[in-house]
Amino acid sequence: MDRSSTLCPKCHRPLENRDGQSSVCCAEQSLLWQCRACGMRSEGFAFPYGRCPHCGGRLERVDSLGVAPHRDPAVLAAVRTAFEIELGGRAFYQRAALDCDDAELRELFGRFAVMEGEHMETLSRRYHLDLPNPSPEFRLETAAVHAGIGSVPRDARGLFELAITLEQRAADFYAERAKQCDAGSVERRLYDELAAEEHEHAHLLRTEFARWREHKAGLFSQAASETTGEPLNAAQLLLSGHEANRIAVVCGDEQLSYGELRDRVGRAAAAWRARGLRPGDRVAVKLPDGLDWIVCWLGTIWAGGVAVGVNPRVPTPEWHYILEEAGFNVIVAESDADTPEPWRSRLITLAQGRHLVAAAAPVEPALGDPQTPAFWLHTSGTSGKPKAVVHAHRCVREVSRISAERMGIRSGDRLFASSKLFFAYPLANLLLAGLRIGATLILDPQWPTPASVAATIAAQQPTVLFSVPSLYRALLHEGQAGAVAAAGVRVCVSAGEALPASLRAAWRDATGLPMIDGYGASEVLVLVLTALEDDDALRASPGTQVEPLDAQAAAAGAPTRLLIRSPMQALGYLDRPAAQADSFRDGRFCPADLFVRTDSGGWRFAGREDSMVKVKGRWVNLVDLEEHLGARLPGLREGAAVWVSDADGMGAIAYFYAAAPLDEEAMLDELRRRIAALPPYQRPLRLLPIETLPRTPTGKLLRRRLQELERDAF
Repeated sequence: MDRSSTLCPKCHRPLENRDGQSSVCCAEQSLLWQCRACGMRSEGFAFPYGRCPHCGGRLERVDSLGVAPHRDPAVLAAVRTAFEIELGGRAFYQRAALDCDDAELRELFGRFAVMEGEHMETLSRRYHLDLPNPSPEFRLETAAVHAGIGSVPRDARGLFELAITLEQRAADFYAERAKQCDAGSVERRLYDELAAEEHEHAHLLRTEFARWREHKAGLFSQAASETTGEPLNAAQLLLSGHEANRIAVVCGDEQLSYGELRDRVGRAAAAWRARGLRPGDRVAVKLPDGLDWIVCWLGTIWAGGVAVGVNPRVPTPEWHYILEEAGFNVIVAESDADTPEPWRSRLITLAQGRHLVAAAAPVEPALGDPQTPAFWLHTSGTSGKPKAVVHAHRCVREVSRISAERMGIRSGDRLFASSKLFFAYPLANLLLAGLRIGATLILDPQWPTPASVAATIAAQQPTVLFSVPSLYRALLHEGQAGAVAAAGVRVCVSAGEALPASLRAAWRDATGLPMIDGYGASEVLVLVLTALEDDDALRASPGTQVEPLDAQAAAAGAPTRLLIRSPMQALGYLDRPAAQADSFRDGRFCPADLFVRTDSGGWRFAGREDSMVKVKGRWVNLVDLEEHLGARLPGLREGAAVWVSDADGMGAIAYFYAAAPLDEEAMLDELRRRIAALPPYQRPLRLLPIETLPRTPTGKLLRRRLQELERDAF
């Protein structure tokens, strides 16, 4: 879907039709120019004499390539080739940084890896394509760019010279490809543009190399560190101040007290240091939830490293992409089956890790600047490839405040989350806040199903349950909800996706339990907006300040993004400067989700920017439509609406539904009656059955995947 038909991509205000004329917004003012001589793209309203600032050639306005890359195989192949070259360069720099013993050179390697990541982000945003996973086929095709790089430079001069050579080789590669394309073709223009950009990158590196040799400040100069507070270690703070014999973690028949957990974390830190872990090095924890997961993750932070939880079920291509993005020093996984060299030599299997930890003597925690990175989280990936969110040690200082003041959680509570620990929601609310309070954490290594969640609740008897709406709905449909209350659960918390009011009411009717609705994000860790049982909308949680990005839209009752200030805010994204500039503004987090201010001053979730669509000149909120169609509809397991193109190429709505087999016909009859009662522009053009809605590993709906399914079907 073209978002420019709904929201301005720069100011994010709705584009309204007045008297049949489209409103003018900043998105309609072209800022892109392309040089006829060198192919370089530039941004700006005006250039002296209409000439290229790089080569002096004549500029012409550029609105787009004139073709959607995903619909043109030749253009897609060209963009993919560019990605592969940048991927190869970043992988080389990441691996070299791990093998380097010189601190200054290691710093430079890391900064060059970031540079390649920034180049990939530019490609992704310009051509509206997700970053692809590494491809052996394309890697072979572009191998000439990296050919002959057999040895890693051992000095900074050699590194700069090699980097300049690689950028120049890439430019020559694209220029040669351009010659093979038809003159004036879109593919030719694209290769010319890519060649010009690589020439520019090489020129930038030459300039920075000269500045570096003269000890002048520049992009690759090592920044002087400034202490921002008393030295801190997040893992130490989480585990301090609790009675040693209090139970900290329970997983099946195993458990650890706070004293035992602290001892084992100190041993894990010693084991990682013995493996060569240095301050700031990254450790991947690719394990099922359990005692080992927590020990490895906290042990990394205790040792001064950066802990990164990874989905143990991550598809192999995505795992390879993460490896080359992160440059892990240590990897802990159940096996090395899907981990290639050179990363395999850095992998510790679960059995080996247990032996190393048991044999090590605990070490003292590494104290450092509170602003130092402590761990990464990956976003859910609803709008593209997941971004790595970098969090500092300081975030744990107040991580339990919302849990204590808004949810009423205390040290005697037993906490259980149905989602896995690599996801921000349970990591923040179960692990970090739970340990900070001194509660008991209940873990389950199984992938969550209604049956497994109900069984764990019955066996372990938690007092607080963290889950997502889709799981709460499944527990209701499978008759498991009553057992939750019977097991002693006192509070239920819902987050991870929008909580329909009808589901919340049905849960209260079936269990008698209140449900706290929460909104959070990987970038702020905790649930920065919450709604208790009697609240009519989400409200700012303790310690959180919220303002609308568009005050006029908020006052008029229109959707707007929010500006959120939180002490748990992340340092930013890894290698994504453009995304960071959009999401982190003046010390505040600005998520892409939309909210509407209520009469009481609260905030009602209105979906992401792709859930506000225009049909026949009228705005439709897909989240509200889904709630209206699915509220207490017998036989409906779940449903979702998406924007699609109709036969005339105009906007329309399709509704996907997952029904209980025995009730499908009756459910469809009622669904059609509800649709008929809607205004014409809100009525779904198509009703499409689906076994289950596509979601991210963290449970969020993938609307773009539904749009792809609809296009394939028609």
